[in-house]
Order: sequence, then structure tokens, then C-alpha cells
Amino acid sequence: MKIRRVILSLMRKKSQPEKFDAHRAIAYFGAVTLIVSVVAFYFGAISSWQQTQTTALSQLKTRIALDSQYIGLANPLLEVPADKSKTQEYIEALNTKLQQQNYPLRVKRIGIDSIEASGHEAHLQLSLPGATSVNVIYSMQTMPFATRVSALSLFVTLVAMLLVWPWFKAMQTKIIRMQAQPEQEIEQKYLVVDLADKTIRFGEHGERVKLANKPLCFYLALLEFAVEHSNVTLNQNKDVPEDLLELAHKYFARLIELGHTIRKRPNFSNSLEKTLSEIRAALDEAFASDGEYKDPYYPPKAHGEGSRSRVHHYGLGVEDSQSFIIIGK
Repeated sequence: MKIRRVILSLMRKKSQPEKFDAHRAIAYFGAVTLIVSVVAFYFGAISSWQQTQTTALSQLKTRIALDSQYIGLANPLLEVPADKSKTQEYIEALNTKLQQQNYPLRVKRIGIDSIEASGHEAHLQLSLPGATSVNVIYSMQTMPFATRVSALSLFVTLVAMLLVWPWFKAMQTKIIRMQAQPEQEIEQKYLVVDLADKTIRFGEHGERVKLANKPLCFYLALLEFAVEHSNVTLNQNKDVPEDLLELAHKYFARLIELGHTIRKRPNFSNSLEKTLSEIRAALDEAFASDGEYKDPYYPPKAHGEGSRSRVHHYGLGVEDSQSFIIIGK
């Protein structure tokens, strides 16, 4: 019963909707969307920039290979001296063309002699016809900051916020309406034994089932005995424990005080099976619609051929006094 009350309490707590603020939710959504879109655009721009660098370098190799005769480079085999002014003019013209095509690459020096790169420069060696090797020193431009960010991320975020705002607002309205509704309380059921009208019922609104004096008093004794002596086995082939009989006599005395009977106390040890059968019949009616809760309150039956000669416990399975209420005690 204690476990069941804890479960019901947790169910009530879970059924209560949490507070939801649409303005706060849309702010969180906008922040997350903006971050995701900025990061996605940044990595996309990085990838595009790297692709552009690769294409520019490929174009540079092709261009120099085609223009090798017009660059003004020295040719030791033909004893042709280098024309530095012509080479410089070629470099300037080549850089102008690369700039016009928006390639992030600039040529610094070209020559057949060994040239060392410095700083952020890079070295490229090309093999041209005639076994002549050309050394090219160039530099790659870093990606501009303006290229890494874009107003498109902010635009996408604003559009997404406008699209989801009605949904957040509708959710907030729905939760407020749910919170305004009265909470449906789940009835906490337990066995009720009423000495005023000699009835038992399960739950405050359960069907009242009448019991005769003897089975009523004996059942009340079983309830208290189960709580106080849970480790004692009650067997029909053995004498009824004195503690159990005293409890039954106590309740019969209470019935006399309430004016229900003036007869002498019955012998609760006699006709035990009949008494238990009357109790079971009454419990079957009281738990007709709540059969899943009946077992702890139900005196177990003996089963099988010759079962009366076996050890059979007819005690109840209730664990504490909170499992039942006795009115008029």
C-alpha cells in the first residue's frame, strides 16, 4: 500500500505540465539556429576557398608551362642570358590576370636558379621541355574575414524564427490552458470496515457488503493479527492462536457496546472453515470491480486433494495498519 501511494504521488507530479515561456524558447531557438548556420557557412566558405587555391595553383602551372618561351628566362644550353626586366613584366602581367580571375595567388619570383622561399611564401618547381627546371616563388592569400561570415546566416535565422514562432505560441497557450484546468485527484483506495452498520467496502465510495457478527469480528482480528504477528503461520489444523481469539473477542465486545447484539461471545475456534468462507464471499462482492487489489485482504484458500492435512496459512497479506480503516473501533 505504501508503494502504491508513492506511485500515485509520482503520477500526479508527472501529470503537471511544466512552465513554458514562448519568448524564451524562441530566443534559445534563434541563438542555436544562428550558431549552426554561422558554423555551417564558415566551413562551407573554408572548403570553397581551399578549392579556389587548388584551382589557382593548377592554372599557374599550366600558364607558366605555355609561356616558358616568353618569360625571359636564361637557357644555359643555348647560351641565352636571362632578361630580368622581361621576367618582371611577365610576373606583373600574370599577377594582374590572377587578380582579375579572383585567384588568391600572387607570383613573387621566377628563375632557373635555386630560389629560397621566405616567410609565408611557397616554392614550386616545374620541369619544362629541354630539361630546364623553373623555380617559382609564390604566396597564397589568407581567407578574408568578410568571406568567413555572411548576412545570409542572420537572414536564415530570422526566417526560421518567424516560421516556428506560431508553434511556440500555440504550445504556450495549450500548456496555460492545461494548468488552468483543475487537477483530477486519483482516489486512494483502502479497505473500510464500518462497525456502525457492520459492513465492509473497498474505498470511500465502494459497495457496502454486510457481514454477520462472528465473521465480522474474526476478520477484524485477522487484519490486526496480520500487522502485529506477520511471521506467525495460521493453520486450520492447529488451534487458533490466543492473541487472535482475544482480538476477535475484543471486537465482539465492541459490537455489544454499539447495541448490535446481546448474545454471549461465540466460539471463534469452531466452524473455522465456514467463517472463512463467509468472509471470502463478502470480500468477493466488495472487490468485484477492484479484483487486482484483493489479494492482501483475502484469506487464502486451501487447494488440492488432501490439502486440509497440509500446512496451510489462512492469514492475510496486509503489511501495515495504513492498509485499512476501522470505523467505530
